[in-house]
Amino acid sequence: MQIQRQLRTTCGLALSLAMVSSLGLTAIAQEATVQGMVIGRNGPQMAVKTADTPRLIVLLSDSTKATQKGGFLGMGGRDLGVEALVPGLSVKVEGAYNPDHQLLAKKVVFSKGSLNTARAIDAGLDPVNAKLGEQQDQLASNKRDISQSQDMIAKNSQDIDATKQGLATTTQATTQNTTQIGQTNTRIGTLDQYDTKDSMTINFANGKATVKPQDKDALTDFVKAAANTPGFMIEVQGYASTVGSATLNQRLSAERADAVLAIIQQSGAVPMTRILAPAAMGTSNQVDTDHTRKAQAQNRRVVVTIVVNKGIVGSTGS
Repeated sequence: MQIQRQLRTTCGLALSLAMVSSLGLTAIAQEATVQGMVIGRNGPQMAVKTADTPRLIVLLSDSTKATQKGGFLGMGGRDLGVEALVPGLSVKVEGAYNPDHQLLAKKVVFSKGSLNTARAIDAGLDPVNAKLGEQQDQLASNKRDISQSQDMIAKNSQDIDATKQGLATTTQATTQNTTQIGQTNTRIGTLDQYDTKDSMTINFANGKATVKPQDKDALTDFVKAAANTPGFMIEVQGYASTVGSATLNQRLSAERADAVLAIIQQSGAVPMTRILAPAAMGTSNQVDTDHTRKAQAQNRRVVVTIVVNKGIVGSTGS
């Protein structure tokens, strides 16, 4: 009897250890690391295109680390915040899947070069991305197929119906490739189509990027009011006048946008997932093209815009 009791105890302990090990393996299996390109972001949701899926939903939070890799061997990286995760950015996401197969991001890593390219695209300075050339080649090939089909229609009227059917199929393939090009062009994804709800302009002194105290208070009140707009996002765009060199004006527009973004962050009125990456617009979109002092003063500015995703606007209206 004593031996039987010992055997039962031993078997029970082994079964418990097996169950614990199984649970541990399940927990480990939930962890994941994916690599891909950001194709859109709406608040805490970020869409990433990977080699395995055309659209993986990644969930961001204020605790998510958005880290730019350092120089030699990737050491010395720095956390730039989730607002740096703009469409067109090549990223590596570390996290765990939830039951809806959405990746809860703990850390997002990207290179400085990829960030610079994505920001240039975001500011409208570099509309061509890495995959556009390949897809344009495919589009040209499909157009040649359409031309060949049309020649066949002209030569053989008896096969018009069959040729039209083949032409329709080719046209559909061309449309699909055109859509893919639009998705790859980072500012045309559906998550980046917004309606403007309100905006605020902050002006700066010549050659300066310092926000005046009265503008700082007005900006804080503006951002707090924006928090009452369902599904809102905050867009920050910095501009410069044409006084000075193009390089200086581009840098000033970036510094002004960053200064306004810092005040928005310090206000604590909105989560960082609701802020789009600041855009340095340089001397584009001049308010007044005159060369007078008053006209140029209007061009030295930052425009803060409250936007809402068109999909959210549509669902709210219905």
